[in-house]
Amino acid sequence: MRKVNWQKMGIKEVAGFISSYLRENGIDAVLVGGACVSIYTKNKYLSYDLDFVTFELLEKIEEVLRVIGFKRDGRLFRNQDCLFILDFPAPPVGIGKECPIKKFKNIKTGKGVIKMLSPTDSVKDRLAAYFYWNDPQSLEQAIMIAAIRKIDVKDIEKWVRNEGKSGEYGKIKKYLSGKK
Repeated sequence: MRKVNWQKMGIKEVAGFISSYLRENGIDAVLVGGACVSIYTKNKYLSYDLDFVTFELLEKIEEVLRVIGFKRDGRLFRNQDCLFILDFPAPPVGIGKECPIKKFKNIKTGKGVIKMLSPTDSVKDRLAAYFYWNDPQSLEQAIMIAAIRKIDVKDIEKWVRNEGKSGEYGKIKKYLSGKK
């Protein structure tokens, strides 16, 4: 088994290690969800699960992750020494009606490269949770990303129109554009 000191790694390092490790083993995976928020906000919001979307079969993922101490529980993978749970939601990567998403951001870490949603797509992902599941925490996360990272507000507005959520977006737009 490959030795890794999981307890000394934060979410960004774990994501970098897992992303690179999967890629080394022929598995192309994209980090989505709350872990992207954690990385883009420098842990102002901290997720304890890393959601990776891949077209690879869970059986192959299980085989590869077992080598580094992760055990499968459905689509979740846990390592008793790691604070973070790995989750593999069904592909493709999509946000609302925008599917599939094909452009991603690559972020270098000391433990590897993370292929993940861009800051703009992470905001859209959080807005989708707010719009469709009435999750106010997701709106807060979208605002956190927008306050720290450069986002494409025009792209977000186009996405909102395509989703049919312009009315709801009108009430929160000022928080994403930095004009409060």
